[in-house]
Amino acid sequence: MWYKYILWSIVIILAAAGQVFLSSSQNAIMANFDLLLIILVLLVNLSSFERVIWFLVLSGVIMDIYSSLPFGIFMVSYLLTAIILEALFKNFFTNRSFYSLLIIGSIGVLVYNLFFLSFSGLIYYLGGSEYFTNWRYLGAIGWQLVNVVIFLALAFLFINYLSKRFKPVFLHS
Repeated sequence: MWYKYILWSIVIILAAAGQVFLSSSQNAIMANFDLLLIILVLLVNLSSFERVIWFLVLSGVIMDIYSSLPFGIFMVSYLLTAIILEALFKNFFTNRSFYSLLIIGSIGVLVYNLFFLSFSGLIYYLGGSEYFTNWRYLGAIGWQLVNVVIFLALAFLFINYLSKRFKPVFLHS
């Protein structure tokens, strides 16, 4: 049983390292590809919330280590996004359909960026950081939204082909 935690930790570390690699890219499409947010949306739909928290803490710490922003901004932004997505998934988007996955992914991008901009802006105005966003960041959010929707659509088709996790169950009378 302990080997699952080690394997899961290795996968999380590789995902966070992939996110650090992608975010430092000069290509606009790759730089705005949020791998951790995509995995977060898929985990909210497919896994338990405890596993989501484990993923967020470990990947958030790795992102915060490689960031020049004050420690904790990424982890708190991802954590609050996960809580909102989990509440939406449990209460509104319960059928695990294609459309609900894309809507939850889109909401996740917007909520994450709202929290990230709020926290980084607040810390900037309090004098804790020199990072301040500009109007180009809004274009980056647009690219991030497009990337997340495309990748979640492909992930849905792949998971739907291999598994029954996303297939609807019909009740017959």
